[in-house]
Amino acid sequence: MNRNRWIVGFAIFVILFVVGTSLLLKEWKSRQPQINQRSPVLDVGYCSPDLIGPCVVSFSLNVEKKNMLVNILTPGPSFPEFYLKIKHSKGESTYNCLKITGFATSVYCIGDVMPIGEILQFMIISKAGDILLAEGEFAIIGLALATPEILGQPTTSPTPGLFLKTPTPIRATPSPPYPSYP
Repeated sequence: MNRNRWIVGFAIFVILFVVGTSLLLKEWKSRQPQINQRSPVLDVGYCSPDLIGPCVVSFSLNVEKKNMLVNILTPGPSFPEFYLKIKHSKGESTYNCLKITGFATSVYCIGDVMPIGEILQFMIISKAGDILLAEGEFAIIGLALATPEILGQPTTSPTPGLFLKTPTPIRATPSPPYPSYP
């Protein structure tokens, strides 16, 4: 009878060992990177030589249209199409982004005006699948004002609001252009 208990105990131990080992192996494999897994999220920030991911080149403000333009440089021409989401103290804003024709890595995004100096969370999200590609937190340190477009032919009459300087004649005794030698 004692021998039967040893055999049953050993059989239960082997079954528990096999089940436990298979569960541990399954858990270990699930933590290993897979071929079809998404790559880690890239950092986004101001452009610098040591930033590998997409980066912000500049911010522009269009006063007439009351929107902000964000210029972004992508790591390469194969970077997927994306939109920009910015989280701020009053919520979040979504920016539509388009590649600049003729520049494979330049993208501009248009959206709401953001406050200067506030720490904002920038998220670059792919249009296909809404996958987070890059994110980062930083403040807008300055905004460039958009240059107004001038339409039509130039006129000879001054435009209201422009300051024109009238040339002032200067009276002076001319000096010889070359020094005189004895």
